[in-house]
Amino acid sequence: MRVLEAAAKSLTLDIKAKARDVDLPPLTPYSVKYAGYGIEKGKLTFDVHYRVENRKLVAENRLVLDQLTFNTQHIDSPTATKLPVLLAVALLKDMRGVIDIQLPIAGSLDDPKFSVGGLIIQVIVNLIAKAVTAPFALLASVFGGGEELSTVPFAPGSAALDEEAQKRLETLGKALADRPALKLDIGGRADPESDREALRRGAVESAMKHEKMKSLAAAGNAPTSVDLVTIGAEERVRWLTAAYRESSIKERPRNVIGMLKELPPAEMEAMLLADAKVDDDALRLLANRRAQAVKDELAAKSIATERLFLTVPRLSGESGSAPAAQSPSREASAPASAARVDLALR
Repeated sequence: MRVLEAAAKSLTLDIKAKARDVDLPPLTPYSVKYAGYGIEKGKLTFDVHYRVENRKLVAENRLVLDQLTFNTQHIDSPTATKLPVLLAVALLKDMRGVIDIQLPIAGSLDDPKFSVGGLIIQVIVNLIAKAVTAPFALLASVFGGGEELSTVPFAPGSAALDEEAQKRLETLGKALADRPALKLDIGGRADPESDREALRRGAVESAMKHEKMKSLAAAGNAPTSVDLVTIGAEERVRWLTAAYRESSIKERPRNVIGMLKELPPAEMEAMLLADAKVDDDALRLLANRRAQAVKDELAAKSIATERLFLTVPRLSGESGSAPAAQSPSREASAPASAARVDLALR
């Protein structure tokens, strides 16, 4: 670095250089200034191509930061980034504690504050900013997938992981395995409109299955669970009628002798749907089941449960303290569907 700065008097320079095992703690003054933390330990290895023309420096760099560790005590500096530096380091370090990046450096030699050491720290700070403002995009660039890794979608009324959800969690599981310092907040969400309607329809389907289950049990060939009961299109009216007749709906039309009147299937279904009550607590339970399903899937991929945290389940539009997934680290491209789980790294 001193050689390069001494060459500042030259008008033109084009050199390539390599350095190995450069200790980073001596750069602590710059680190405090721009990152707000001193450097506890770490080594820098770099391959660079520096060009100086018209007293302007342009450099191409491959930087390898090995075991970069900041002090945990934050030091106030008016020029320091306000972003979570320690989170960024956890995002960038692989399981070996190595950060391997290729980044450009540029600066004017006529700047009285010019310093190669300062420029390197600024590059690191810029990388930190990119990491914490779009952490899932960064992980996706390394492990595949897209920025949508910040959410896991669910079908309305369901807490089952579909193929798309499993694909996202497969990628996320690889990223978490390679970034052992990261922790994940998992926030289940429910949509009062689509989820409520789906749960009401699910209640009607369940009532129909229970009626068929009773019939199968009487015949001695019932499955072990009502969830295993299937109802074909050709028998739907039969079991819809049975569920309607066994319901406790008080307003069911009756004839003059008190017997239930025959109604068209659509009317019976409408009455059953109207009678199926789904309150906000049921929606929150659904949201929590979604979060638990995500946690269980990641745990099955050998991610330690100590790194996985369920947050308070919420309904879309519900007020309250913002979940971690809504922090600046949340990608702006999240899907609009409220039937999902939001994820946040920390």
